[in-house]
Amino acid sequence: MIPQKLRLINFLSYQQLALDFSGLHVACICGANGAGKSSLLEAISWAIWGASRVASQDDVIHVGSKEAQVDFTFIAGGEVYRVIRTRSRNSSTSLEFQVQSEGKFKSLTERKVQSTQHTIISHLKMDYETFVNSAYLRQGRADEFMLKRPSDRKQILADMLALSQYDELAERAKDIARTSKGESAVLENMLVHLREQIQSGEAIAPQLEILRSQLVDLQAWESRDRQQLQVVEELQKQYQNVTQQLTWQQQQQASLTANLAQSSRQLASQQKQLQQLESCLTMRSQILQDYERYQLLSNQESELERKFQKYQHLCDRRGEFSHKLASLQSELRGQLRAYQAQLESLLQQDSDLKGILSRTREIETAIAELHKARAVLQEFDRLHSQSTPLIHRHQVLKHQLEREQTKLAAKLEELVAKREQLYLQVKNHDQLLANAKELDRQIVLLQNKQVYQQRVHEKGLERRDFLERLKTRLADSEAAFHKLESKMRQLTVPNAPCPLCDRPLDEAHWQLVQKKHKQESRDLQADIWVVKEQQAASNCEIEVLREEYRVLKKELAPLNDLIQRKGTLQERLKAIAEAKQKLALIDAEIVDLGDRLQTQNYSREAWDEMELIDKNIYKFAYDEKNHALARGDVERWRWAEIKQSELKNAQRQADNLSQKIPDLQTKINHLQDRLTKNLIDLEVQHELEQCDRTLTQLAYDPDRHQQLRAQKQELTPSLLRYQELTRAEQEYPELQQQVQHLQQTQNVNQQELQNITAQISQLQSQVKTVHGDHAQEIQSLRQNLQNWRSQMDALLAQIGSLQQQQQQLEQSRQREQETLSQIEVARQRQRIHTELYQAFGKNGIQSLMLENVLPQIEVEANQILAQLSDRQLNVRFITQKSGKKSDRIIETLDIEIADTKGTRPYETYSGGEAFRINFAVRLALSRVLAQRKGSTLQTLIIDEGFGSQDQLGCDRLVSAINAIAPDFECILVITHMPQMKESFNTLIEVSKGEEGSTVQLVG
Repeated sequence: MIPQKLRLINFLSYQQLALDFSGLHVACICGANGAGKSSLLEAISWAIWGASRVASQDDVIHVGSKEAQVDFTFIAGGEVYRVIRTRSRNSSTSLEFQVQSEGKFKSLTERKVQSTQHTIISHLKMDYETFVNSAYLRQGRADEFMLKRPSDRKQILADMLALSQYDELAERAKDIARTSKGESAVLENMLVHLREQIQSGEAIAPQLEILRSQLVDLQAWESRDRQQLQVVEELQKQYQNVTQQLTWQQQQQASLTANLAQSSRQLASQQKQLQQLESCLTMRSQILQDYERYQLLSNQESELERKFQKYQHLCDRRGEFSHKLASLQSELRGQLRAYQAQLESLLQQDSDLKGILSRTREIETAIAELHKARAVLQEFDRLHSQSTPLIHRHQVLKHQLEREQTKLAAKLEELVAKREQLYLQVKNHDQLLANAKELDRQIVLLQNKQVYQQRVHEKGLERRDFLERLKTRLADSEAAFHKLESKMRQLTVPNAPCPLCDRPLDEAHWQLVQKKHKQESRDLQADIWVVKEQQAASNCEIEVLREEYRVLKKELAPLNDLIQRKGTLQERLKAIAEAKQKLALIDAEIVDLGDRLQTQNYSREAWDEMELIDKNIYKFAYDEKNHALARGDVERWRWAEIKQSELKNAQRQADNLSQKIPDLQTKINHLQDRLTKNLIDLEVQHELEQCDRTLTQLAYDPDRHQQLRAQKQELTPSLLRYQELTRAEQEYPELQQQVQHLQQTQNVNQQELQNITAQISQLQSQVKTVHGDHAQEIQSLRQNLQNWRSQMDALLAQIGSLQQQQQQLEQSRQREQETLSQIEVARQRQRIHTELYQAFGKNGIQSLMLENVLPQIEVEANQILAQLSDRQLNVRFITQKSGKKSDRIIETLDIEIADTKGTRPYETYSGGEAFRINFAVRLALSRVLAQRKGSTLQTLIIDEGFGSQDQLGCDRLVSAINAIAPDFECILVITHMPQMKESFNTLIEVSKGEEGSTVQLVG
């Protein structure tokens, strides 16, 4: 991927940007920290893959804007592509992908953003992780691989190579193998069960023949009983017909008997009712006389009830008018009392006002004194208004000087305390210096031992390799010796052929071959003895080296602590030197502050202004005490002003009262006259008199009304007897007819009962001629048939079950063969996926890929490191080492760096050297990773801090970048260091202002 053009709109710190990369080979993106250098690369990664360092997609939008857009054009695989990614705030992202064809861009955009993203990755042949781990060396990522523990480095390398996919494949293979094993076990259990079923099914055929024979016997017995049942049922049918007729006639007899009894009871009841009606009809004249008397009393009571309603209405109306008249009279009396109280109040007010008006002369004299006192106070107020600003300013200046004095005194105390602390800090300078020299001596001694320890370690590894070679040599010699012995044993057999050419041997050749084999045997035994001696010597030497290594390791244990202590002492000595410088400055400042406080040499303008204010205040001759006395005189005569206002109000009120009092007296006299003459409300009094006249004319007597009600109540039963008389006159003829009809019906039923009794006697005689009831015999035969049927059903069910078992037996034989095939398939699948699980695991393909890729990384890193260090540094990856407590080989990924002083671990190198090593290894990882992904690494982006490098290191880095430049189409280096910036011919200068970040292309 080679960048061509980049256009940004409201992306991160950029509002508008158009940057053309075409023609750039090696360029430096420079600018201050935070200016927006890395944001240019963030825009590229966001445009292509939608990935950036922000937490939310909306965070890429420039502050205050609603939409961000990145338009990026690049070359990949010889084609020119263009990606446009747009993001609206609180909305979705749009993505457009185009390819240049015949000078125009053709759209490759899919319907969905995710599909378009996959299309971009397939054309670019690089995903975001590959880009970050290869082409883009991001800030803080160069040393990520190097700073990890040896056990973690392999995992990081595996992550970079995307070996986790093999872990997924291994897990899938393991799951399939586990599932296949389970399936095999289930199928084997099923097979055992099927074979048991087949074995138990061999006895089905004999059982089936026995059951069929039993079924034939049962069918014969069932046919015999069925024929006998038909004969008995015919006899039973004749018997049932006669008995049914007899039963029906007996039921008719019982029914007629019941009807006769019912009609007799009904006839007696109706005859009794007929007698009651006749008794009522004999009293007809008395009942009619009582009924007419009741009707007369009812008419009289209705007339009195009408008068009672009117009488009640007039009484209620008279009560309302009486109550209203009393209320009006009470209201007039209340109004009279209120007027009388108001008159007393006005007379009292008139008396009080006369007392106020009598002090008129006294108040006028006091008003004159008040005017004089106010004139004197105005003069004092004028003087006070002129002097007050000066007095206030004087107080402000005084407080300001006091605060300044307090501030200087506090600062002096702080400096004195700080001086005491610095005295204590520099007190142990000589002792610390001596301790630092002693630590330097110890560290140099231990570092020399460390170099010797490394040589001992290398010697031990060399001895171990030699021991492995001896072990291989010994195995080869022993194998050859055993093979030779086998040939010699063949020669001891009479007439044995030659062990080499398989031809017969004569005596001379036999002696020659045997002599040759014996000589070879002696040579092999000597070689085996020498090898074993060398093994013993090497083991002793390794044990000595191991013991020496352990001793050196124990002696070197304090080295890290001593280095830390040295660093701490250097920091303390540096702090003491700085403290001495501060102490001299503080002493001078303390002397200066003391002089200023003693001579009041501070805020001179304030002191001068205070003296001038004192002089001006003296010129005014203003006295605060006289001013207070003048204010007291004004307050002492202020009552006259208040009384003057009261005097005016009293005069107005007296004039008003002289008009109100006569009017009020007139109202009181008028009310007293109305109450005396009873002239309250003529209309109400007239209505009350009208009610009295109407009540007299009505002539209603309540006692007469009550007496009439009692007489009517006594005659109330006559109404009921009248109703009974009316009903008797209506029902008597009809009831006579019903009695006659019942008598006729009863005669008919008695005749019919005699006929049915005769028929019953005849049927009873017929029943005796039939052979009796066969129901029990029929029940017995039916029970036998049901038993035969149940037994036959049971036999048929057993026969059907055995036939079904025969079918299942045949199916079980077929399933046995199918299960055997399935077991074989499951076992084969389990074996294959178990091997795949081991092959895809950590010790399989992954380990092999790591072993293959590490030499490539080592070669690439050493080529780059040689350019960066002037061939002073060389890197080596160690993947195996021996254990500390045993000879077992441990898988690791240690990194050793060789320089002019020897080989030592990566962790012991300084910041500048470590950065060069990191840069070389990281660039090597990028190259190898890009090669393995099948893509070409044409662009390199270096966004790393170069602050740990001195000028020589920076020059070497620039030289290294220039040296590898031919391998890349475009190299972009991001830095803020001026010395790095000056080493490049092409600069992309980034700056940041109020409107955001801007870019200028130089060179």
